Amino acid sequence: MVRWKFWKRSTAQENLPSGRPSDGPSGRPSDRPSDGPSEIEVSEELQVEVSDCIQDIGFGPYQYKVLGVMGLMSFTDSSEIWLSSVIIKMLVCEWDLGTIEMALIPACVFFWYAVGSIVAGKLADKFGRWPCLLLAYYVICVSGTAAAFATSYALFIVCRSFTGGGIGASYGVSVVYAQEMVPKEQRALSNVILNVMWIAGGLYECALAFFLMGEHEGWRLVVLATVLPCFLTLILLHFCDESPRYLILNGEEEKARRVLEKMALQNKRDLPEGRLVATNMTCGEYSAVFKKPYTRTSVAVQILFLCNMYTSYGAEFLIPDMMSYGYCYMSEWFDVIYVTEEGCINYTKAEYLFFMAVALLTVPGYLIGPWSSEQVGRLPTFYYSTLGGLVFTLLLLYCINSVIIYLELFIILTLYSIFNAALWIYTPEYYPTYIRTTAVGIINGVSKLGAAAGVFCTIYLDTISLKLTIYTYCGVMCIAAITTLALESETRNTLLLDAQTSRPLMKYGATEEQDAIE
Repeated sequence: MVRWKFWKRSTAQENLPSGRPSDGPSGRPSDRPSDGPSEIEVSEELQVEVSDCIQDIGFGPYQYKVLGVMGLMSFTDSSEIWLSSVIIKMLVCEWDLGTIEMALIPACVFFWYAVGSIVAGKLADKFGRWPCLLLAYYVICVSGTAAAFATSYALFIVCRSFTGGGIGASYGVSVVYAQEMVPKEQRALSNVILNVMWIAGGLYECALAFFLMGEHEGWRLVVLATVLPCFLTLILLHFCDESPRYLILNGEEEKARRVLEKMALQNKRDLPEGRLVATNMTCGEYSAVFKKPYTRTSVAVQILFLCNMYTSYGAEFLIPDMMSYGYCYMSEWFDVIYVTEEGCINYTKAEYLFFMAVALLTVPGYLIGPWSSEQVGRLPTFYYSTLGGLVFTLLLLYCINSVIIYLELFIILTLYSIFNAALWIYTPEYYPTYIRTTAVGIINGVSKLGAAAGVFCTIYLDTISLKLTIYTYCGVMCIAAITTLALESETRNTLLLDAQTSRPLMKYGATEEQDAIE
């Protein structure tokens, strides 16, 4: 498939045959005076597409600003997600909670995260990325602050539910927004920045708990310190612009041009001449995500996200259980302690250090994933990360010594992270602008069911047999490896689609130009 580059000339002369009435026998313009106005008016107006403008403007200070704000957003989203985990034991003591009430604290966040993601995805395609991000952070700031002053368990659950909805609404939209504002060569870089900031948010939350959770009311200080970066994010969001891709699909040609002119000015580049190609489309339809030609890929990507969330979130509970139960002579390096039947046992300093160590172990994967996606392609990265994850998870079943087990766990976490990073690059790239945030919202929201299932099954099955838990991980990774075969399109080095309704099929590793020639 051949895509127009930078500009295309729209002229009625293209439809004229070579022997035009106004030309002489030699094909040159005739000197004979015209009898009247030509029946065909020639328009020399240039037309330019948003994708080509963004490519021509390049990567510069404007994009650094956008990625800085979106990175801070990823940081705050992560810290709010981690919050429930680090303060949950203190809340059990604060309100004398039972097992079900304790489980509802993280469950309500994940449930409303899913709802917020699905709803905001549609709204961002219909009303714009920027308003949805702004509204989401107003909700997070208000509900996050209110949670610190909650006087009862019920009020705390209500506040955390609103916060979960705000996080779900913001994360998927922020990933899409970041990719829409950068050239194709830097889309993987944008993913690196968001992933690194996500990990930093988790480390920040563990550090807060490490230093502030000593006192009985320490959890309130942690909640307040967690919401402070959210206010900074909210302020900085007011200096961001709407995505020109969204604007042009909704017929807002002048607004889109103003954003592109601002982008070009800050990057000290010239904006290509010509009129932007504006269209009016029906955006944000849920049904469009699963209609042809997206049906097969949408189902496949949803399964892949479910599998990845199951193993990634479950592993955070599997590893401490393996150490606690002394699996394959593993020592209790971090002195893991669980809640007793009476409750009122807080996490130790060593446990917070353990949480930080697990977060740091995912860093290599979140760096390798985007790099591999750019070098060998998105689909090959899916293949080796899922197949490698399956092989090394199987090796956990064979106990040689604890050093080998620790090494295998590190490789497994790296491969899971590579898989996750590649998924977040591929998914927004595959869908056109008019359903991009809708698709990402649905897939991201439903994937949290996989996270909830992974945590529940790991905690429950570990009490029966650690090997049984590992077998379920192997089964999930096997499903993921098979599902990757259903993906049809490679998106590496391709421009984001706007109004098109189908994605051109490309060979693995081929550039857009190579594929067009073939």
